[in-house]
This record gives sequence, structure tokens and C-alpha cells, in this order.
Amino acid sequence: MDIKQKVKELINEGYVEGELEIDPLWYIIWKPEEIDQFNKEYQFSEYAPEFTGFGDSGSNEILAVNAKGEVFTIPSIGMESQYADKIADSIDDLKQYMKKNI
Repeated sequence: MDIKQKVKELINEGYVEGELEIDPLWYIIWKPEEIDQFNKEYQFSEYAPEFTGFGDSGSNEILAVNAKGEVFTIPSIGMESQYADKIADSIDDLKQYMKKNI
């Protein structure tokens, strides 16, 4: 799965930031050109190498996908793969819980 392409599609459809009907209750989608930098800054390769971040909750949770395209939240403080919580089977599945607030 090309996460940057999926994120671009989300943004083009108006899913930039807004309410979520599931935890973490809010989402902010990163711009495709920010994904590599944010993943480097959050040190995904060291602490949660099987995930790629693509957004956050505006506080301490990161939205991430695994190689299967499943969507998880991972705490940004104390990040470890074992603390990842699956919230959707895919980004397309996640959209049913997303509101286009901003």
C-alpha cells in the first residue's frame, strides 16, 4: 500500500482534521510530504518498525498503518508496538468514523 497516495486521497476528499466517532476521538492527517519527516522524528524505525504513521490525534496518539493496511493508534510517548490498538481494517474503513470538520 502506498500510504502517501492514500493520505493524498483522504485530503482531496476533505478529511484533513476532525472528529472521530471512535477513540482517539479526533484526527489530524499529515500532508504526504510530511510523512517521512514525522516518522523519522517519532523514531518509528526504532520503536514501532512495522508501522508507518500518517496522522495524529492532536495530543499523544499517532494514527499508523501496518503492512496489511490496517489502522492503529500508537502512543507517541512510550511508543512501542505492543501498545498499538487496531481501530480499523483499512483507511477506507476508518473513513466511516471520520467527520470532515475542518
